[in-house]
Amino acid sequence: MITFFQEREIEKYLWEKKISGKLLKEIKDHMISQILEIQNDRSIGFEIAFEKTKLNWNKDLAMVRKNPFSRQKITKIAYEIDKIQNRNLFLRSMICAFVFAGFLMALAFLFNEETYLSINKAIKRTFLILPLLMLGMYVRQKRLASKNKQNNVVVNNFIHPLLVFGILIVMDNMIDYPNTSSNIIFNFVNFGSRGEVTTYVFIKIVMRGILLLALYLFSFFSLIENIKKFKQDQKIYN
Repeated sequence: MITFFQEREIEKYLWEKKISGKLLKEIKDHMISQILEIQNDRSIGFEIAFEKTKLNWNKDLAMVRKNPFSRQKITKIAYEIDKIQNRNLFLRSMICAFVFAGFLMALAFLFNEETYLSINKAIKRTFLILPLLMLGMYVRQKRLASKNKQNNVVVNNFIHPLLVFGILIVMDNMIDYPNTSSNIIFNFVNFGSRGEVTTYVFIKIVMRGILLLALYLFSFFSLIENIKKFKQDQKIYN
């Protein structure tokens, strides 16, 4: 049987490894089960069983860099979880970006040029809100991080929101847009390479738009997940 103070000792060890929230609870439960199993099989005390359990977890709890853009270190198990989450978020972002590009092409096919351009302008105005929304979410995340500092919560902005803005500016300056860039999709969908836009220019600009939108969405979804993580940890510790 694990006593209250022994359980606190396990939590303190995980705390020092920057483990918190649901992950702390899950690892702690696994460690308790392993400690009890070792004690039952070998009839040894808690301290020795705990040290043997630490050795079993040594690889998973080794400290690694959170991501290539950060000096902060987290446990390998937390890194692997974040890597899977990032992969899923980026896949979701790419799917959303391709769906949006398909949506614009469908609009160009269904409506005349005047209606299409009006809808396109309305969409662009809506997208102007996204960077401001992301900055607001990032400020909210920082405030939650300050409030939850004692809870040792680790979040993972694999791509920093401000870095996304920097990538946007650089890529915008690297690409030469045709004079008809405002209705490039409409022209190509309706006239193909026979119109003012070549196939190469069309593919280059559309792929650039998909990539940038995916990066925006990836950063946006990451901020949502981080804020959600803070809220979950607040419920656990409060």
